[in-house]
Amino acid sequence: MVGLMLGLLLVFYTACAGPAAEVGSPVESVNPNAEEPRTASVSGSATASAPPDEVVLGLGVETMADTARQAVSENSQQMAAVIDALREAGIPDENIQTQRVRLNAQYDTMRETERPPRRELVDYAASNIVEARTADLDGVGRLLDAAVEAGANRIEGLRFQLSDPGELLERAREAAWHDAEQKADQLASLAGLELGEVLTINETTRAPRPVPGVAPALEAEVAVPIEPGAEDVQVDLRVTWSLH
Repeated sequence: MVGLMLGLLLVFYTACAGPAAEVGSPVESVNPNAEEPRTASVSGSATASAPPDEVVLGLGVETMADTARQAVSENSQQMAAVIDALREAGIPDENIQTQRVRLNAQYDTMRETERPPRRELVDYAASNIVEARTADLDGVGRLLDAAVEAGANRIEGLRFQLSDPGELLERAREAAWHDAEQKADQLASLAGLELGEVLTINETTRAPRPVPGVAPALEAEVAVPIEPGAEDVQVDLRVTWSLH
């Protein structure tokens, strides 16, 4: 009788307890009151402009000769004359900086019958490029003419710039912020909400690009026309606000 009662109790306990849980099975906790955070991400852009106050010129000399020594020697003499011309035009030594010095062997490939093709040395090319910076924007054309007359036969680039672009960048950033904030405030109002705290800010800045170099006439009779225009700095912001 006692055994029968124990068996019945065991069957009753097993039925009430249900199936056993598997060891290691994931347990998920769900909060029915949890809500996804409400946010608004808005882009704002602005451009600030100002006239440049200095220009940077890339000027150089390229010479060719039968030997490497001769090419370098002729290039050095010609480049020294160009630098002297820049100094005479009012460019101080601290505003003249060497950017690149190269010496390359020039080959002519004979392709008619030989395999592999035979390369024949033709000559050597030496080049020397300097950057000159000046605040005399009105005299840029005359400066180019003086450099060409002294022996420069390459112009590697020309760019107008601001000596201190920080103020222009701040103006563009402030305007971009107001643009983003106005958009976000309008969107929140349309949704019946209000802006909360700022969660993230991402900024992208776009500055002017240098003007590519052009080959000047070797015997210029008039000053090269140069127009500085205006310097533009664009700031793009991506701002995320919380909403409440």
